[in-house]
Amino acid sequence: MGAEESVVSEGFLKGNTLEDILETYLGDLVGDEVYDRYRNQFPLLVKLLDINGRLSVQVHPDDDIAAQRYDSYGKKECWYVMDAGEDAVIWLGFKRDVTATEFYDACRQGTADRLLNEFHPRKGECYLINPGTVHAAGGGLVIAEIQESSDITLRLYDWGRENNPATAREMNLEEAFDIIDFSALKAEDCIVRKPESGKAVFDTDRFTFSKIDIKEPYRVVPEKFSSFIIYICTEGSVEVQTPQADGRNQVYRLDRGQLILIPASQDECIIIPAAVQSTVLEAYVKVAGDEKDDYLND
Repeated sequence: MGAEESVVSEGFLKGNTLEDILETYLGDLVGDEVYDRYRNQFPLLVKLLDINGRLSVQVHPDDDIAAQRYDSYGKKECWYVMDAGEDAVIWLGFKRDVTATEFYDACRQGTADRLLNEFHPRKGECYLINPGTVHAAGGGLVIAEIQESSDITLRLYDWGRENNPATAREMNLEEAFDIIDFSALKAEDCIVRKPESGKAVFDTDRFTFSKIDIKEPYRVVPEKFSSFIIYICTEGSVEVQTPQADGRNQVYRLDRGQLILIPASQDECIIIPAAVQSTVLEAYVKVAGDEKDDYLND
């Protein structure tokens, strides 16, 4: 988790890090099944990306390779476009099947983007980036990113900055060859242009991600999720009310770009619109029931 770990901003736990709280409250915070799987590593990362230049062309490993090489989880992620300028671009996956040699040469020649799908995102769109999918972005974007708890990024091409000693960063092209999916991307499987409120946008094997328009009070019962739940306000503002033992409600206000974590042990909470056209993203962790252990011989 390290130096950039989230810190509680208010309440009696104010100033405590997420790691401190997880070590104290265990399954009460994240859910018993979630804790049994992830132990003291919080399973999701949530980021707000403000992209003005161009992100490097990059790729992330899956769980198996990440565990073997980096002692980490892999990185499956979802992007929700909060804002997009006229020149905004997301490069995602290959237009057609390519070979490793072809892509290697294109990276060396500065033409890697010509092999990639080029999408012009608009506010409210959602993109699923699976491990192995080559991607980049640029041109003025604000993105809410929900991902597995991993920061392993392998840079493949950096728009020429890698050739300038003043801007060069570590590149991982050769290291990533057996991670990259060189097949053509099926856009219909990973892009949702107009997500429907209240329904899962992407229901993955690691987490579920939904967009919810808060037009009236929205009741949340964590017990139904068997997980903690994260809400990110992406439009307008909302109030999150949680019942207290004395019968009163604790009220937390979320403005655009702010988020709240609802513990798995919370009885319920209610999200109320505090502005017209308020929207939140909802994310929680899925834990498959009796996963097969490859080390056991039935």
